[in-house]
Amino acid sequence: MTWTIVRKEILANLLSYKFYVVILLAAVLVATSFFIMTRDYKERLADYSLIRPKPGEPIAVNPPNPLSIFAKGLDEAMARSFEVGPTGISVRAGQKSGNTVFAFFPTPDFLYIVRVVLSLVALLFGFDQVSREKEAGTLRQMLANQTSRSTILIGKWAGNFLSLAVPFLLVTTLGIAVLGLDPDIRFSSDQVLRLGLILALTLVYIAFFLSLGILISTLTRRASSSIVILLFIWALLVFILPNLGTLVARQVVDVPSVRALSEKREQVWTREILLRIKGQGDMPSHIRSISAENDALEADYRVKFDRLVNLSKNINRISPVASFVYAVTEIAGTGIGEEGAFKGEVVRYKNAVLGKRLASPDLKSSEYPAFLYRYRPLGRVLVRGALFDTAWLAAFGILFFALSYLAFVRYDVR
Repeated sequence: MTWTIVRKEILANLLSYKFYVVILLAAVLVATSFFIMTRDYKERLADYSLIRPKPGEPIAVNPPNPLSIFAKGLDEAMARSFEVGPTGISVRAGQKSGNTVFAFFPTPDFLYIVRVVLSLVALLFGFDQVSREKEAGTLRQMLANQTSRSTILIGKWAGNFLSLAVPFLLVTTLGIAVLGLDPDIRFSSDQVLRLGLILALTLVYIAFFLSLGILISTLTRRASSSIVILLFIWALLVFILPNLGTLVARQVVDVPSVRALSEKREQVWTREILLRIKGQGDMPSHIRSISAENDALEADYRVKFDRLVNLSKNINRISPVASFVYAVTEIAGTGIGEEGAFKGEVVRYKNAVLGKRLASPDLKSSEYPAFLYRYRPLGRVLVRGALFDTAWLAAFGILFFALSYLAFVRYDVR
């Protein structure tokens, strides 16, 4: 009987104009996103070919991540060029986005399309599943045939989930296949696996909002009431709560500004220069002192910044949408954790270069080690937070479906 209801829901969707409008919209948005983000990636890749250091240059720069096409995240911050000077690290020009519109509007990557548009589409598939059937009188007829309420609810959920997930996966897979034909875009086997996990996580995200839509439908008597309530909840979950944590955390954790940090570095530099002029100590000792104090300032700043980020993330996780964003960006290698690991590698590279300079002042530039950043293994990414965020999102989806069942069992179909 469950499969009969599943087929009924799929057929009803196929006969509805809403289904084709939604699928066409999703296809256009995904295709547009892939086109825009592919051009952005290629432009940043061309920038990288220009700023890429020559062999032996003490410069740390990372090529753009192909998965940034799907979830750009902090990839631009990781693609900046870090030059190791006599006293530390100086940031040079990076691979900036070639599209200036990104400075005014959110980046239209795959993550944004799923986070905003697909969540709303899932709600549109679920908002009237119970209330509309009640208004039409068909729900009472189904229950009159001694069909259990659990069977009806599961069938409705599965039918609408398949109606949305299957076409969306087909459209996305076709877009990825077209990307694979581009000679400038190459995905490693690890990145293909990560992309597969991102698509799987997208399905969990769809299931969460579909369950939420059905839950509100079981708590209201009219479909018009359901859609109004769900639009309010959608705006709260997608736009308001994911940004609340940052505002609250800034009031709790005191983090010095980047300008204040730069001024402190300049003070350290000035002090050591004055000591050198006075003849107190040799140049290598001053360089070591400047480097050590700059590292201490950076470490203190990073501790406070990490505390701010962790508190902000924990508060933002009130909304499962934030967990979805964190999990996708970390899996793609463009998240906060990956950016922190990258900066740690830059600091270690700086220490290695300065160590060689102090040990051999006459060392030729061609003998400096080359910088190479290796992204964290997928297993480590999952353990460090992505798995928790995925489980958190899935738990909310299961909770909402369970609440839907409890509400539907007591639902008055008259």
